[in-house]
Amino acid sequence: MPVLPREPVVLMYHGFCRGRLPNDPENLFVDVDRFEQQLRWLLDQGWRALDLDEYLARRRGGRRLGPRSFLVTIDDGYTSVLDLAVPVLERLGVPALLYVPSDLVGRTARWLSSPADEPLLDADALRHLHGLPLVELGVHGADHSDLRRRPPGELAHQVRQAHDVLADLVGAGVRSFAYPYGTHDPAARAAVAAAGFDVAFSVFDDAGPYAVSRIDVNATDTLASFRLKVQLPHYRLWWSALDRAPVIRRQVRALATRGAGRPR
Repeated sequence: MPVLPREPVVLMYHGFCRGRLPNDPENLFVDVDRFEQQLRWLLDQGWRALDLDEYLARRRGGRRLGPRSFLVTIDDGYTSVLDLAVPVLERLGVPALLYVPSDLVGRTARWLSSPADEPLLDADALRHLHGLPLVELGVHGADHSDLRRRPPGELAHQVRQAHDVLADLVGAGVRSFAYPYGTHDPAARAAVAAAGFDVAFSVFDDAGPYAVSRIDVNATDTLASFRLKVQLPHYRLWWSALDRAPVIRRQVRALATRGAGRPR
């Protein structure tokens, strides 16, 4: 049987915890043991973990033959990334991109109603992380605002100025962007392209190199549902389509994540 060409899978995480947070209605905080289990499964199955350079090279080279590959992205910049996720990444040798809102460094995730006042990494922690061999910072807007239908001046602040703030903080250019909430429109994509980013990530919808879709990994995912997400062709397309059928989507999620209270 011929080997099929495969594009890299881009995974999207947010925060991390031990056990399961009781006040996490958006299911953003993944148990760190489950995070390690997911990455170990990929590596054991022969998937290759990419850094940004390798990802960009594969993307620019088009679809390629060979083993499957994945890129880890982490949004928002919660302190649990440093405390819990980084030791796993270092233990397994898996690179990751960390996306932070530039105006909220060292503050709290004010866009979350629960868990409230979740702390974000401060400047010293971000410089430390960006200096690690396996972690690279990216821009997640200035204040985690939805970038759709923004006037040009506001887009400049959320994109170009946010880049400059983080570049000054780490002493180097910042190469990639992730849209807060994964949302974007043509004006937002154009602003990201004009700012010189190499790539930008959305969530479910692909719109070229400045809106590359990702697979969301959340607190309800069992190993079975994680495997389904990364292996099912066009998962992101059909999951996005289920937004138009919320009852069916809830049923599918319930089946896929059955037993989510404990790692498997």
